Amino acid sequence: MSSVLQFKSGTSPLDDLRELKKVEAEIDQVRCDLVRDARNKGATWEQVAQALGMTKQSAWEFFTERFRIELSHRVEKNTDLSEDAAMQLAVEETRIVRRRRTK
Repeated sequence: MSSVLQFKSGTSPLDDLRELKKVEAEIDQVRCDLVRDARNKGATWEQVAQALGMTKQSAWEFFTERFRIELSHRVEKNTDLSEDAAMQLAVEETRIVRRRRTK
């Protein structure tokens, strides 16, 4: 699934840089989605790091912080959820993930 992207639109290098920034953001989101999926399916941080060509610690630090931020944004948007309900939901989600990893 490798490809070479060319940003020669013919308009201007600045337009190409803006387009490149959009593509990088999309790639970053896909990478995070794939890491989340791999972890949910039982991949270790060491396996994820090796696939990305980085250290285990770097992968863990980068992606757990990213996932915390995403979760925080979701929590802020959901004003109908009480603290107790949010905690119960988090506990249930953790159990589901652990069950998936042991299968």
